[in-house]
Amino acid sequence: MTAHAELERRYRRWLWCYPGWFRREHEAEFLGVLLVGAREGQRRPEPRECLDLLVGGLSMVLRSRVARSDRAAVLALRLMYLGAVVELATVLAVLASMGEVRSATLAGDPGYTAAQWHAEVTHGLDPIVVGGAVAVGLWLWLAWANGRGQRWARVVFVLFFALNTCSLATGIGDDSAVYARVDLAAGITLWLVQLAAVICVVRQRSTVPGSGRTSPGKS
Repeated sequence: MTAHAELERRYRRWLWCYPGWFRREHEAEFLGVLLVGAREGQRRPEPRECLDLLVGGLSMVLRSRVARSDRAAVLALRLMYLGAVVELATVLAVLASMGEVRSATLAGDPGYTAAQWHAEVTHGLDPIVVGGAVAVGLWLWLAWANGRGQRWARVVFVLFFALNTCSLATGIGDDSAVYARVDLAAGITLWLVQLAAVICVVRQRSTVPGSGRTSPGKS
């Protein structure tokens, strides 16, 4: 295989980072530009080129299709991404507060053993950390789907908010969902962000199937 043919094959692989519609319409042109700019005898893309192709493809895949004129939808997306950041901060807060939790537990029960603490972490804190990590992914996934105009994403997000509300309320009532004041503050902040996002989600316009028109969301 010649150097030119091998380089072209490798470029085509990296172009799979881009959406199918983009490849169908612009692959030949895009590939031609890449090959023209290649060095003589070059057989593989440069690391910088690979990074540029990856970033460009992902940004195109993740790009929102929400009209900028729909302020509620735009704000909803921003709040969803903010929610993912706050969710991640909550997980980090739980991890950072483990020392405080252990000190408070030992102060209240001098007979508390290392084995009991390990069991507490395994059955109490670890599920919160794992659940928080999953929730970060859920925030990002729903933001992406909502940005693509998927109506089901709006319904799922409202259900997600209802589940978090019940979880927070139950945890506060049972004194089990939070282990330190910083965790409680992070949980309430997350709930407020999600509440604001839900309000925006139900107020945003939705595209009517089969037409280019939009209709206001119903609460």
